[in-house]
Amino acid sequence: MKKLQLHTFLITLLFSLTLTCFAQVDSWKEELATWKKERVERLKKPHGWLSLIGMEWLHKGENSIGSAKANDIVLPHGPALVGVFKLHDNKITFTPKKGVKINANHKLVNTAIEVKMDSSGEPSVFDIDSFEFYVIERGKPALRIKDSQASTRKNFTQIDYFPATDKFRIEAEFVAYEPNKEIEIINVLGLLNKEKSIGYVKFSVDGEEFQLDALEAGNEMFIIFSDRTSGRTSYGPGRFLGVPKPKNNSNQVIIDFNKAYNPPCAFNEYSTCPLPPHQNRIRAFIEAGEKIYNY
Repeated sequence: MKKLQLHTFLITLLFSLTLTCFAQVDSWKEELATWKKERVERLKKPHGWLSLIGMEWLHKGENSIGSAKANDIVLPHGPALVGVFKLHDNKITFTPKKGVKINANHKLVNTAIEVKMDSSGEPSVFDIDSFEFYVIERGKPALRIKDSQASTRKNFTQIDYFPATDKFRIEAEFVAYEPNKEIEIINVLGLLNKEKSIGYVKFSVDGEEFQLDALEAGNEMFIIFSDRTSGRTSYGPGRFLGVPKPKNNSNQVIIDFNKAYNPPCAFNEYSTCPLPPHQNRIRAFIEAGEKIYNY
């Protein structure tokens, strides 16, 4: 009788563990599907990365903008002259053409205003017709232009992914830099920036150990990396990845490469994306996450 009871107990326990395992797999796959859906929704927003159509350097003096070909910055449609950006002594102003309805941070602009760049944390964001534009700092000021009617947005279909696999949902160790370590990151324009790395994540793939430096990103760590799929089946310059920070004084984290995603540069030619630092270019085939995007 006791043997029968033990046998029944073991079968029940095994069944319960199996159900728990399946539930965890289903939960992970559902969470990944939600992440992919939200990722596409962000890209497809009227002025998301798919809408980027230009980055125009501002020169000293006046920079006219509008659809007329005589302008310094030519828009594909809209008013012949929208207004003029003026760069003088590191100060930028914008003066709208009389009668043109253009907003800055959702307020109608009817006189000259000072323009704040994105580096200020509170940039002056202009909108008119289907356009949105604002000034960015990339060694010198440039106007980033987005258009909700951009062909890259209107013709977007889908993102291709490697098959989802728990092989690349990896338990890793986070090792903090104390103090934070300064690392050099170059962007696609060849401009060098120095960023603070809060630490690195250490993990194994196919029995080989790797590590990736991570940057601060609020509730997450931000990783820029490339691997041996880069330029073959995934985006050549590299991909981005968010990793949750360790909790409760633990140094254990989960790296889910199924959420590795392409930088904005993969979707248009006007982004200024950072490239992986040398130490984040790993010799592993990370066949997970987003593949090359063809537009």
